[in-house]
Amino acid sequence: MSTQFLDSRLSLNNTTSSGTTLLTTTPALFGDIGLQTVNAIGTPNENDVRIQLWGMVGVSRIEPNIVNIFVERGGTGVFGTGLLVFSSTIELTPGPGSRDLTFVTGDFPPVTDVVTGQIRYSMYLSINQPTAVILRGPVTFTGSASAGTS
Repeated sequence: MSTQFLDSRLSLNNTTSSGTTLLTTTPALFGDIGLQTVNAIGTPNENDVRIQLWGMVGVSRIEPNIVNIFVERGGTGVFGTGLLVFSSTIELTPGPGSRDLTFVTGDFPPVTDVVTGQIRYSMYLSINQPTAVILRGPVTFTGSASAGTS
């Protein structure tokens, strides 16, 4: 069956670079989307749903640290309650300075998730050391769902 567009969603936590939120060593929710899969249910594409996810996180720091970006499928909006589908650790060298961190990933959800009609994806951020890393922005998390094999 031909490729079928299902849905596209965007989570905008901060659209400017003037944020002052401090990241912590505990992963916190900064992006949350629900991608609709209902139009694939009952079709030959039901077993061929694919998800594309991407995001951007702007940070600033003075001391070196590591920023962790996690994406989970399912879950309740609390880190660890869903299935981890993406994890990245980005090393920040001594500053001062700002960095825009970007990522792209994908997921092939099981048909048991597809037939629920919507799949939740959540993006979490944390740091490894207690030295200050400011989430200055922008912070975006975007996803799209499609189905089919050609």
